[in-house]
Amino acid sequence: MIAGRNAARVEALAVELGLDFRVFSLDDPAAIDRALGEVAVVLHCAGPYIHTYKQVVGGCLRTGVHYLDLTGEIAVLDALAARDAEAKSRKVMLLPAVGFDGVPTDCLALHLRQRLPSATHLALAFQSWGPARLPPGTATTAIESAVPYGFKIRRNGQLEVFPRMSKIRWIDFGQGPIKASLYPWSDVFTAFYSTGIPDIEDYTAGDERLLLAALTLLRPLFRYSTVRRFFRSMLKTGSTPEERARSGTRVWGEVENDQGRKAVSRLQGPDGGVTWTSLAALAVVKRVLAGEVLPGFQTPALAYGPDLVMECEGVSRLDVT
Repeated sequence: MIAGRNAARVEALAVELGLDFRVFSLDDPAAIDRALGEVAVVLHCAGPYIHTYKQVVGGCLRTGVHYLDLTGEIAVLDALAARDAEAKSRKVMLLPAVGFDGVPTDCLALHLRQRLPSATHLALAFQSWGPARLPPGTATTAIESAVPYGFKIRRNGQLEVFPRMSKIRWIDFGQGPIKASLYPWSDVFTAFYSTGIPDIEDYTAGDERLLLAALTLLRPLFRYSTVRRFFRSMLKTGSTPEERARSGTRVWGEVENDQGRKAVSRLQGPDGGVTWTSLAALAVVKRVLAGEVLPGFQTPALAYGPDLVMECEGVSRLDVT
């Protein structure tokens, strides 16, 4: 079953896919509860999640339905973790970040932690290649989150404000070292839960570097809605199935302990924005429908282990020696 607030668009998609559908607003708790009463799990896809998660999570907790989403917003992850005890008492699993922003890097983080159990530092990075561009929702979320919530890194187990000057390092994704910039990804929250590693950094070598540079430079102006709307209108987002088929993503991870010992692993897979996100989310949905559920707040790797990402078609993993 699919659901949304735009009747025409929801019905058209349901007919195309041969699915049942429901139409309701997130401003109507009774309608939310009625719809949720017909399902076992929700995959919430309406971002920016900071504006929508409370209504859906509230309905899931009231009706005993498991909650999944695609968020990478740390403010949302933090709020969901705070409801861990409530979710456990209602035997509901709250598992956010089951798209590309979550599953590949979280699974790689736990895989590396298992390779080097004494690790105290974790660095993760991704590189997009091919003609596929950022999904519109991803770009919108980045813009809407830049001003009120800022960017964070993990130091000594605590979230800290992203440094004003971006940190650069050279990373080998498998074809020789290239320049990557420190990037605000969800792993500074999720991977800390999954691994317990106290120092975590994320990097990107893709087009996301350009978006980050603009957000960092112009952040004071983004408090104005007109500026945010203008910036969204100027961004080239979205891609066709053909463009996504000619694109891919590489993910890199490194752990290090206090004695300087390191372990490095890589993942390679399809376009991250749509294809890998869809494959990862559906892999988790299948697990939930099969009864594989851990009540309370979870991360992808905590719930299903580091090999969850390998269930996504076209994904390979390499341990670098």
